[in-house]
Amino acid sequence: MNVIEYIKHNYDSFTKREKLIADYLLLKKKDIFNMTASEIASITNTSAATVVRFAKKLGYSSLNEMKIKLSISLTEEKNNRKFKYLDENLSINSIINTVKNSTYSIIDETVNLIDENKLNKAINLLSEANTIYIFGVGVSNLVGLDFYYKLSRINKRCIIHSDTHLQIISSTMLREGDVVLAISYSGKTNETLHCVRNARKNNVPIISLTKMSIENEIEKLSDVTLYVPYVEKSLREGAMTSRISQLAIIDMLFLGIASLDIKDVEEKLVVTREAIKDFKDNKY
Repeated sequence: MNVIEYIKHNYDSFTKREKLIADYLLLKKKDIFNMTASEIASITNTSAATVVRFAKKLGYSSLNEMKIKLSISLTEEKNNRKFKYLDENLSINSIINTVKNSTYSIIDETVNLIDENKLNKAINLLSEANTIYIFGVGVSNLVGLDFYYKLSRINKRCIIHSDTHLQIISSTMLREGDVVLAISYSGKTNETLHCVRNARKNNVPIISLTKMSIENEIEKLSDVTLYVPYVEKSLREGAMTSRISQLAIIDMLFLGIASLDIKDVEEKLVVTREAIKDFKDNKY
């Protein structure tokens, strides 16, 4: 996570005193490396306790950890470009290794954000649901479709619509025994938020798959939140890594559901595979 970009992105979520610290950090980035919490507090007219709380609000265990991450972020900024991956001089070999390295990196970041208790709770909610409703727009909807296909293979009732109006309509029909999976990288997608609010009105459990950020709107309404890493690049190129991260968690959810009744799931997977075998072998 790029500390500078994360602070800028979440700036409006800070208190007045936290904004004083953020302003100084954004202006005098390197200066804080050798400063104590008390020294930063003195310059920003805050308190040492506020400085430490600021670091923890960003997700770090201490001020020193924030300094280390800031140092890494500043090193990355030296080679900062509008696009992280796109480059007119990319060779085929570079393309292959760029995708490989970015995939490895985002998977590591995703795993580090996983809370096993929350993941387990989400798996149990989904497993026990009469019907799973998936809400998401754009790339998030494609991720939801992947989950839908997987669940269909094991005869788990699931509903997903690509049309956002149908998503909103279906969200008003939720009833006891249903569970919602809301996928929104930003946590602010209007259509998905509308569906989640309808689910909340109907007292239906909500699982959200969203980025880790301060004041995430969908997270506030969710019973369980599963995080994907914050991707600094705002251009749609960033969907490359966020999609991989979301799909990784979808696979975890599916395997978790399958593991609860592995014999039954294996039988259903064999049956559904056989059902389409002739079509897969068709070479015409």
